[in-house]
Amino acid sequence: MQKEVKKYLISVAPLTRISLTRDQSFFYTFDKNLSVGTLVEIPIGNRKVQGVVTKCSLDFPRESGFVIRNISKVVEKDFLTSNQLKLADFISDYYLSPLAIVLKHFVPKRVQMRGTRVSKKLKQKRVITTKQQEKIISKIIKSTGQYFLHITNPADKINLLFSLVQQILERDKHGQVLYLFPELIQTPYFEAFVYHFFAPEEVVFLHSKLSKGEYYKNWRNVKSGRAKIIIGTRSALFAPFDNLKTVIVDEAHDMSHKQWDHNPLFDARKASSYLAKIFNCSFVMTSATPRTVDYYHKHIAKKNLNFISLINSKKANIEVIDMKKERWDKNKSPISRTLSLRLKSVLKNDKQALLFVNRQGMSAFSICSKCRMVAKCPDCNRALVSIKKGQYNCLHCNFVTKTLKKCSSCNSQMEHIGIGTQKIKRELKKIFPKAHIVVADGSTMKKAGAQKKLFRDFGSGKVDIVIGTQMITKGWNSNNVALTAIIDMDELLCLPEYDVNEKAFAFVLQMALRLGSNGKMILQTFQPEDPTVQYACNYDFEQFHKSELELRKILKYPPYTHLIKLIYQDSTKKEVEKITQKTYKELKKMCENNKNIIISQPHSPIVDKVRAKYRKQIIIKNTEQKIPTDLRNFLISQNTKWTIDIDPVKTI
Repeated sequence: MQKEVKKYLISVAPLTRISLTRDQSFFYTFDKNLSVGTLVEIPIGNRKVQGVVTKCSLDFPRESGFVIRNISKVVEKDFLTSNQLKLADFISDYYLSPLAIVLKHFVPKRVQMRGTRVSKKLKQKRVITTKQQEKIISKIIKSTGQYFLHITNPADKINLLFSLVQQILERDKHGQVLYLFPELIQTPYFEAFVYHFFAPEEVVFLHSKLSKGEYYKNWRNVKSGRAKIIIGTRSALFAPFDNLKTVIVDEAHDMSHKQWDHNPLFDARKASSYLAKIFNCSFVMTSATPRTVDYYHKHIAKKNLNFISLINSKKANIEVIDMKKERWDKNKSPISRTLSLRLKSVLKNDKQALLFVNRQGMSAFSICSKCRMVAKCPDCNRALVSIKKGQYNCLHCNFVTKTLKKCSSCNSQMEHIGIGTQKIKRELKKIFPKAHIVVADGSTMKKAGAQKKLFRDFGSGKVDIVIGTQMITKGWNSNNVALTAIIDMDELLCLPEYDVNEKAFAFVLQMALRLGSNGKMILQTFQPEDPTVQYACNYDFEQFHKSELELRKILKYPPYTHLIKLIYQDSTKKEVEKITQKTYKELKKMCENNKNIIISQPHSPIVDKVRAKYRKQIIIKNTEQKIPTDLRNFLISQNTKWTIDIDPVKTI
């Protein structure tokens, strides 16, 4: 008598987009028991796709005669861990993103690395800490709580965090630590000194600029437990950790921790906190400039967040330059006389300077001197940026023109309005022709290895002045930096965002904190009396956040509400207006009796056309902790032309 072969019922999450209104996993059969996390190939319709096993049980007879299809093949057993699937479920559920879109970030390309890199053999040092720092470290190690470290001295922060990591790994030789930073520009900064304190074979970096082979190799080392210290940007969250003991989110104020340009639109700070709960380990956020939300949790909400302040008494002096006076004195340059003199002194003494400019290129926009036509991208309703003479780029798509020397309508000369990084470089070259000046922005740092080269040259003193966008406000700590400056503070203060003051305040202090106590910061503005400028110059965190909270409470903005941004885009402007108005009316009717929900009229964002698609958005303010069930069901039932952004970092 032939022995009956057991069949198993396998739940699989396909790695292809599925509507949120449907189950995110499908059932298949297989003749073997498959563990959760196994990577398989499954049939969907007439095609085959990969999927991840989420559940397995013995099959049972079906009276209806309904036939369940078989799994095509097993690609790799136990590919993802159960903890990875828990985190993926959380991100999918909280950010209303299809599970398949989330899981794709957890599944790397299975590519073998060509050759191996030989790491430098360095003798590892012991981090030296103060008694105060040791008390904080001891407290974190002995608990599994959540901590916010407000540390203004970069050296103190690194010493405390690296010593914390060393002591964690000494207590548990099989333990792991995740260290997240917000932007790739910081990678060379970490690589420059991390191996002085930790063995190269224990450290891996995980970020989008690694080759597929190197990323997969590092990913496997995390899974095997060989990698003890995992350093990277937000994608490092998705690694298959074996024995996670602490999660550290550095520069927690930085908006780059939020993924805002493609799905899933998750926030690494929120997801990291949940990851720490999964592993029942400590969670540490650090910042020299905490967000108003963090201040609220410390003083008002008093949640389970241990807020610890280590504010350095030695602060760099911030000198405010009133640019109105510069204009009265006939100085039309964006470089004030004071800044010019300070830079002259820096160069004379072989020191270095960091200059912050909020825009790339030569200007904010270019306009015809006669007919006043603004040069715009044909596919995006966005002013083109002049990168160099005759060349204009769109910052939203790949459009480039090299022939726009004159107006396309009347053939008159184009005028550049506003300032950008390249314009400041050109101005400084006129004043200091022998200085080695480098621009660090999205355009100049695109090439592979550009960031490493700049950081290496800057560290060795080959670069005198770095002009950059927000990427230079973090990780550029050097004893040789004697001057920092914000060229146009008014550009930071004029954006119509609810948290514009918070971001401006943070930029000022982040630039000031690049300096030692003997350094100098120059802040150029046409409105020196602005309260945010005054609070920043006095390093007055308390009063700034108190005033900010008062304003946000009146206007019902975070932390007093949770925001949801809905964006609809289509190739037809009329269709966009029609659909957004219809959706708005449906939302208003649904929530008319709910006083906790405030819904804005459909309105155009600042850039209302991107890559030939028109856009309109609706902002929802929710004073409850969770999204009401009827609203949630309505949101996930919308078609894929809608983008749902939970807790957006931008509302314009």
